[in-house]
Amino acid sequence: MSDPVPGFPVERTLAPSAARASTAPARPAAAGNAGAPVPGKAAVPAAQSIERLGLGTAFVPLIGKVLRDSALLSRFTTEDLQRFAGFLQVYRVATGVPFIVEGDPGDFMVLVLEGYVEVFKKGSETERALVGVAAPGKTLGEMSLVDGEPRFATCIAATPVTFAALPRKGLERIMKDHPYLGQKILLQLVLLLNQRLRDVSGQLLQVWQQQA
Repeated sequence: MSDPVPGFPVERTLAPSAARASTAPARPAAAGNAGAPVPGKAAVPAAQSIERLGLGTAFVPLIGKVLRDSALLSRFTTEDLQRFAGFLQVYRVATGVPFIVEGDPGDFMVLVLEGYVEVFKKGSETERALVGVAAPGKTLGEMSLVDGEPRFATCIAATPVTFAALPRKGLERIMKDHPYLGQKILLQLVLLLNQRLRDVSGQLLQVWQQQA
């Protein structure tokens, strides 16, 4: 099995995160519903439920399939995809395992390949609010990839999840070795983050109008 991209911190990040989030809710899949999450609770497995599968080059067909539905990377050519996959590390996590935890340091982005991920935001010291569900083709953690700030939300596997991760050092290497591809990724990141900012602004406007 290939080693992780240099500087990729996922193994040392995931183990303590899983321990801290041992009471986090998870939603197992319902039979006959294509793996989509449904209401319910499941015990959170130990950190060893996180399995490194290898470099993205072994998963190019799967990555290419989900990228067609990704707002971030849908404009990749076949050559772009082959190069990009070489900077990714692929992981599988069990239902209930948190792999991004709000407030933690982080410098990698995740592309969901298989399964569903629930995104939670802290509401109080003991409660979390479910703010979204990420399906295959969705990206998570772009903000920390760009600015290195603590994670904005917690991401927990609602079903068994396979994801590919891109660390900042990997992005830096892409920018150095393949500048055209790096510029394409950065442009799509800017567009994606801008769209999310517009969505949040629209939601805030609705709240203000309701309170007026």
